[in-house]
Amino acid sequence: MAILNIGSDSVKTDSFGMLVEELTSQAITQRRKHERRWYDNNFFDDGYHFRVISKETGRVIDTIGKLTGFVERSIPRASLQIRGVSNLLYSAEPYPVVYPKRVSMSEFMNVTGQLDQARYDQAMKQSKDAAHKQGIWLSNEWETQDLGIKLIDMILLAAKNSVSYMQVWTEDGKMKTKVFDAFDIICFGDKRDLKTLPFVTKTDQMNIEEAQTSDLFDPDMAKKLSADNKYATSEIKDAYMRARYGSKMGDKQQASIIIKETFMKEYLSEDNWKSVIKKSENESNLMDGKSRGDMVMRHGFSGAGITLKDEYIDYDEYPFAYLRFEPGPIYGVPFIERFIPQNKSLDVIMTRLEKWVNSMVVGIYQKRKDENFQVSNFPGGQMVEYEVTPLTQMQNSSVGATPFNVIELLNKYIDEQGATTAALSQLPQGVKSGNAIESLKSTDYANLKIPTLMLKKCIKQIAELMLERAHKDYMEPQEVEHLKDSEPYYFDVIGRRGYDLSQQVNKRLPQDVVPIDKDVKVRIEIEPGLGLTMDGKRQAMQQIITFMIQLKPLGVVNDEALKLIIKRFLETFGYGSTQEFMEILDQMPPQDVTEDAIQKMKVAMLEVMKDTGAVGPEADQKMVDTTKVGILEALKESGIVDKLNGPKAQPTDKISESMSYKDAPPSIQRQMEMKAGFQPASETPDQLAAVKGTIKNSINKPNVKSTIA
Repeated sequence: MAILNIGSDSVKTDSFGMLVEELTSQAITQRRKHERRWYDNNFFDDGYHFRVISKETGRVIDTIGKLTGFVERSIPRASLQIRGVSNLLYSAEPYPVVYPKRVSMSEFMNVTGQLDQARYDQAMKQSKDAAHKQGIWLSNEWETQDLGIKLIDMILLAAKNSVSYMQVWTEDGKMKTKVFDAFDIICFGDKRDLKTLPFVTKTDQMNIEEAQTSDLFDPDMAKKLSADNKYATSEIKDAYMRARYGSKMGDKQQASIIIKETFMKEYLSEDNWKSVIKKSENESNLMDGKSRGDMVMRHGFSGAGITLKDEYIDYDEYPFAYLRFEPGPIYGVPFIERFIPQNKSLDVIMTRLEKWVNSMVVGIYQKRKDENFQVSNFPGGQMVEYEVTPLTQMQNSSVGATPFNVIELLNKYIDEQGATTAALSQLPQGVKSGNAIESLKSTDYANLKIPTLMLKKCIKQIAELMLERAHKDYMEPQEVEHLKDSEPYYFDVIGRRGYDLSQQVNKRLPQDVVPIDKDVKVRIEIEPGLGLTMDGKRQAMQQIITFMIQLKPLGVVNDEALKLIIKRFLETFGYGSTQEFMEILDQMPPQDVTEDAIQKMKVAMLEVMKDTGAVGPEADQKMVDTTKVGILEALKESGIVDKLNGPKAQPTDKISESMSYKDAPPSIQRQMEMKAGFQPASETPDQLAAVKGTIKNSINKPNVKSTIA
C-alpha cells in the first residue's frame, strides 16, 4: 500500500493526522480478534466469568440462564493466581545497576610505551565514581516515579492482555513515566520487537477544553476539535468501560476527546532533508552526525484526523518499554487465558453442588395432588398441618464422589499453569518451618524463569530510556540526595549534552556534577540469592555473619567489613535506624584480656625466645662477643690502633709485632684476633653497626680523646 510509505516527504503536515487515522485503523482491524479476547479476560478477572461480547452483534451478553433465574457462581481462582504469580515475580526486587565506562590503557601510555599507572588509576576511580552516582540517580528516580507499583500494574495487565507498556519522557526538565494497556498502544502486533515497527501510536483521553487551550498544539487546529466522549479508540475497550463505569454525561467536566500521539521512523533522503531541518528548529542537535539513510523520529499529535502538531525529535528509539510473559509476537496468548476453560468448568460444578446442598438441607416434601398443608415453625421444632393424607419427606441422597474427583482434577489442571503451592499459600499439611516454605517458594520461582527474564528485559529497557532522556534533556544541573550511613549527602547531575554545551561556552558548573551518559551499560540485578521469604533471608544473613566471624582470625576479614555486614543485617530486617548502634560499636574499646591469658602469653613468648636463642647464656655470650668486635672495629677505624702499633709494617704472611691491625690483610687480622683470644660471634650487620656506632660516638668526644692521648 502506498500509504505505508511513511518515510517520505510526500506526507505533508496537513495530511499527517489523516495518515495516523488510516494507519491506526489498519492496525486495530488486524488486532480485533485479540481485542475480543482481552475484553473477555478483563471481565473474567473482574469476576464476571460468563460475560462475553457477542461476535455477531458486538454487544455484551451473559451466557448464563437468565430466564430460569439460575446464576452460575464464580470462583476467583484464576484472579488470585495471576496476582500470586505477580507477587512472586516481583518478590526478587529487580533493580538496575550502572556499570562504569571502559577506560582504555592505550590512552595512558607515555612516550616510552609504559603505562602511566597513576593517571590510569585516577581515570578508573573517576569512572567508577561516575557510574556509582548515576546508579544512585537512577535509584532515586525509581522511587520518585513509584516504578515498583507501576511494574506490578504492568505485570497484571500483561497477564490479562498478553502485553503492557510504559512510556518514558521528560516534561519541564523532569522525568515522567506512565503505564498503558494493550488497547491504548496501537501498532502491528505480528512483530516481535517494537524496534522493528514503522510506527507506534499512543491514545489517551484529554478534556476538550484542555486540548483546545494546550500549548503543545497548534491553536488554530485545536479549535477545530470536538468532543467524542469515548473511553478509548478501540470500540471493544469502550464497550467494556461503558459496561463497568457507564456512559459519560454531556457536561463540560466530562466532555473529552481521544488524542493520538504518534512516533514514526523516517529515513533521511534528498526529498525530506530540508523538511526535517525545518520541522526540528527546537532540536538543534537532531541533525548532528546525520547523513543520508539515517533514521529520524517523526513525532506528532492528532485528534479525529486533525493534525495538532508535527515535528521531528531527537529520539534513538520509541520511548516505550513493553512487558510480556514469554517471547514471541507482541500479541500472544495472555497468561490468564490458560485458566479460563478450567475455571468455567469449576464454576459450573461448584454451583450445582451448592444448589444440591441447599436442597438437601432444606428438604423435599411429598404430597398428594390438590392436598392442602401448612408448615409452621416454632422454637425447637416444626409443625405440619394436613387435611387427609400426611406429608412425607424424601430421604436425602448422596451426591457421590464423582463431582469432587472432577474438582480435584480441574484444580490440578489450573495449578499446572502457574505457581500455586506457595504463591497461593497452599502449603502441604505439616509444612511450618521457614526452610520448607523457602524451598517451596524457590521451586515456584524456578518455574517462572521465562517471565523473570522478560521482566528483567523490561526493567532494562526502562532504565536505558531514562538514561537516554536524561542524557539529552537534562540541560541544567539537578540536585540528587542520597542517604549513606544514615547521613544525607548531595551531588548534582546533568545530561551529557548539557555538560558538553556548558564546557563549550565556559559555563560554570558545580564541582561535583556528574554527567549522565546514555552509552553506559546497564544490568538488572535481582535479590533472590538470600531467600524469597524474610525468614529465609534472615537465616542466610546469619550464616554469612557466622562465616565472616570465622574468617576474622585468619586476617581475611577486618573489623570494618564485619561491622558493615552487621549493619546491613539490621537494615534489611527493619530494626530502625542503625546509626546509634554503629556509633556505639565504633566506640567500644577492645575487650579486656584476663590475667590467666596474659600469663599464658608470657610463657609462650619466653619459650619461643629460648628456642631461638634470644635469651639465656648463649644469648649473653653473643652479646659480649658482639661488643668486643664492635670495640675493635671502632678502634681500628678511629686510628687509635695505628698510633698504638707505631709505624706501618709491610704485610707478610706471618704476624709481625709492629704490623698495624688496620693495614693487615683480612687473613692476618683474623690471626691477630685469634692470638688475642677473641672469638667474634656471627652477628648480623645491623647489630655490629649499632655497637660500632656507639663506640665511635664515645671515642670522638673531646674528653675521651684526651684521655687516650
